[in-house]
Amino acid sequence: MCVESFPMKVYLETLGCQMNRLDSELVATTLRRAGHEMTDDPKTADAVLYNTCSVRRHAENKVYSRIGAHGQRKKAGVKVILGVLGCMAQREGQALHRRYPQVDLICAPGQLGGLAEMLDQAAIGQFALALDPARGESRDLGSEADMDRMDFTRDPHATPHSAQAFVRVTRGCDNFCTYCIVPFVRGPERSRDPQQILEEVRRLTDAGRSEITLLGQTVNRYRWQNGETTVRFSDLLARISDTPGLRRLRFVTSHPLDFGNDVLEAMRDLSNVCEYIHCPAQSGSDAVLARMNRKYTRAQYDDLVDRTRSIVPGVVLAGDFIVGFPGETEDDHEASADLIRRSGYKNSFVFKYSPRPGTAAAKRFADDVPLPVKKRRNNELLAVQEQVGLAHHRGYVGRCVEVLVEGPSPRADKLQGPAPDGTAQLVGRTRGDHIVVFDAPADLAGRYANVRITDATSLTLFGELSK
Repeated sequence: MCVESFPMKVYLETLGCQMNRLDSELVATTLRRAGHEMTDDPKTADAVLYNTCSVRRHAENKVYSRIGAHGQRKKAGVKVILGVLGCMAQREGQALHRRYPQVDLICAPGQLGGLAEMLDQAAIGQFALALDPARGESRDLGSEADMDRMDFTRDPHATPHSAQAFVRVTRGCDNFCTYCIVPFVRGPERSRDPQQILEEVRRLTDAGRSEITLLGQTVNRYRWQNGETTVRFSDLLARISDTPGLRRLRFVTSHPLDFGNDVLEAMRDLSNVCEYIHCPAQSGSDAVLARMNRKYTRAQYDDLVDRTRSIVPGVVLAGDFIVGFPGETEDDHEASADLIRRSGYKNSFVFKYSPRPGTAAAKRFADDVPLPVKKRRNNELLAVQEQVGLAHHRGYVGRCVEVLVEGPSPRADKLQGPAPDGTAQLVGRTRGDHIVVFDAPADLAGRYANVRITDATSLTLFGELSK
């Protein structure tokens, strides 16, 4: 059906992971090409879109709250298209519209390539729905091609940061951790053609993006096959590393099972691959890991940490942990605290378990750890990580580090521009993903600087511009 296009002001808010942030970036480019204008003000927008996350209940509750508020605006006579995109759209499907009839558009992650047409449909009062096939159903090759086209034909000058960009290398996930909804809302795991990835990286570096982060739900599972040719993740790193103008190459998020020594040796040998690994453990207890279906043991994770530190000099590690998973005992909890201490993480993200409808854990296990216990364990792991993170960061005091300057710090953002001498408090990141705050000329944003570290907290390095 052909529907006339109406230029609109579109507000797009992103919740969730880096993959959602990249999806939103590509969506904004697609909508601009269709004649729409992006706005930062939802109150003046003709269409309000939320790109959602279903990994944790808290993220979904934010969206429900926003839907309710816009519902009140629409009841008061405000004409606005309300759309829900991403993982929550796929998880709830048309049931979301039945509960919240003010929602005009529901678009799953794999259908974002058709979003402009869906907006046109909603503009004439028709409910627009586009969902991905369920696991086990045949995939829509047209939608898959649209998504690949969004990545490959992106505007390299339209990234949120002038020196940084995300590049997707895999979609979906086949790990089926029992707590995780991602395999059901993002679909089966697929690796992109390495030639398309290389061309996308070249376009970005030609546009001045010197730091590229490769994305995947389990990025180090990348494996592309064409006939007798196989490209592993370590091979992909080597190919991308040769790109002219590429100063830093990162990747997130990794799975502990998929770190062969070939990947670690590539990190060691390729000079622009950053010495940073975000590798979620989720628990330090074998019993909990088994119920989570993580497919590795505590000993195997410890071995990964040991191999990583022996092969990659100066490597920086970050982790994720879930507290209060069904059946977790105090001994299990202490095993997680011990793993944080042993691994020496720069930082860890710690989350309280919340059952996700549709996951194996929600079906098979009672949510039997009381909320007050979850909160206590969450705070205790955060306290352990604070000690470990502080020791890690203090080890950088007195050292000179290379920083990619991202822009004004949150404190400087609240001030009315730089000081009279043109300086401002800036924030940037090291190759090891440390946050560094320092005073320097405001026009350093998007550039590299050498900073001598003078102080540290558990999360932040403070320094001064090196002469």
